[in-house]
This record gives sequence, C-alpha cells and structure tokens, in this order.
Amino acid sequence: MSKGLVGLVTLVGILAVFGVIYVFPTASNQGYAPEQPIPFSHKIHAGQNKIDCKYCHVAPEKSIHSTVPSVNVCMNCHKVVKTDSPHIQKLTAAYNAGKPIEWLRVHELPDHAHFNHKRHVTKGIQCQTCHGPIQEMDRVYQYSPLTMGWCLECHRGQTTPNYVRKLVDPEGKHPDDIAPINCSTCHY
Repeated sequence: MSKGLVGLVTLVGILAVFGVIYVFPTASNQGYAPEQPIPFSHKIHAGQNKIDCKYCHVAPEKSIHSTVPSVNVCMNCHKVVKTDSPHIQKLTAAYNAGKPIEWLRVHELPDHAHFNHKRHVTKGIQCQTCHGPIQEMDRVYQYSPLTMGWCLECHRGQTTPNYVRKLVDPEGKHPDDIAPINCSTCHY
C-alpha cells in the first residue's frame, strides 16, 4: 500500500472517530459544578444543620421530578437567619420583588430520557446514592455520571448498593435484575 493511501485511510479513520464523538457525545457531566447566582452550601444546610432534602426539594416521593426550591422556601428560614449576609440580602430583594432566583441546573439528562424520583424515593433509596455526599458539598456538583450504562449497572444489580438490594429484595431471592431494564422505564 502506498504512503498516500495509508495517509488517506488514516485521515478518514480519524474523521470518522471525531464524527461519531460529535454525533453521539457522552451524556455525562460528571464533576460539573456551575457557579450559582447566590452561593448555596449543602454542607451547611444538609450537613451541619441536618435539614432533610425533602424540606427544600418538595415532594420527591410524590413527583417524577424533584423541585428546585423557590425563594419562598428559602425565606421560611432566612427572614430571620443570617439577614445581614449580602447573599441573603440578594435573596430577600428577589423575594420582595416577587422574582425567582435563576439557579443553574446541575443534573441534566438528555431530552429523550427521564428519571423518576418518586419510584426511587418511595423504595427508600437515599439521595446520596445518585447525588453523592451532598451534605458535604459547599458547591453542588454532579457526583455520578448519570449515563445510561451507569443506571443500567445499578438496575442489573452490578453496582447496586447493599442497602438498596435489601430494600428491594429483602429475602435475596432475585440475584439478577434489581429494577426494570426495559427501554420504556427511562425513555419516552
């Protein structure tokens, strides 16, 4: 084979690889930690103050989605707590003006996939199973890859935490799939 042909084949191969990466990018934003409009520390709120996730993220056991707290929820405490903080003053100004805080989404799935919080929360699965040690995070970041493969490994029982296995299958009778793996479970 001539040098020119080898170079052409190599170039076509490289372009094909980049084309596949462009068309099918990774779904993982693992490690993504955007700077929020108002700094918010889960380490202080969920860690030190031990505020339950469901206080701010209302009704994940009843909804497919977990909510991002409204300014009203924040002001339940911050009408009296740390009112001299410039960040809380910014929050108070938004509250008084009836304007939401434009939080930046950290955990995002592709449009054709969905995650049902209700199914997981009602089974007793802890938020930290997917979101990581949220109670230790000064700035929230995407702890887990949240890719299809990562979810399927858990549903198939390959990486399922032991406490989840015991919740879902207390007698240990089903060693294989721990949760549904059919496409319609997560895809529209």
